[in-house]
Amino acid sequence: MRRLALAIVALFLLAACAPAISRPSLDLVDPALTFDDVLQNPDAHRGRFLLLGGAIAAIRAADTEGSELEIVQLPTNRRGRILSTDQSLGRFIAQDTRFRDPALYPPGRLVTLVGEVTGSRSGRIGERDYLFPVVQVQELHLWAPGAHPDVPRTRFGIGVGIGIGL
Repeated sequence: MRRLALAIVALFLLAACAPAISRPSLDLVDPALTFDDVLQNPDAHRGRFLLLGGAIAAIRAADTEGSELEIVQLPTNRRGRILSTDQSLGRFIAQDTRFRDPALYPPGRLVTLVGEVTGSRSGRIGERDYLFPVVQVQELHLWAPGAHPDVPRTRFGIGVGIGIGL
């Protein structure tokens, strides 16, 4: 019985630590490349992959098949977990060959992705001109509604308690 309990605890701990993005996609990421680097000069980083997290600001159908997501960048750890939801260096456009239904990807939903830098595009945020870095999505993880990926899922303590993780 004790071994079964330990095995169950170990499985929960492993699930809590699981990355949002698969290992093959994470292996493409250049760990030296930061969002700030790409924001300053997107064209200089074409063809390089980076890990990004953020909140969806807008979504639209792409000119061909697929979707474009305008995303407010949020910092992540090296495994793709969003660290803070109140700090951002700017916005970027994520082009995806898959159609992403706006009902499932509404403004405010959190995402983590690995993308290849393809350049930049001029646009506007409200009345302000803005140069958006553009990335082609390699892999995208949509966080559950209301999820707070920056909050640890594992807690240690002494006593009895009941918790429900949603």
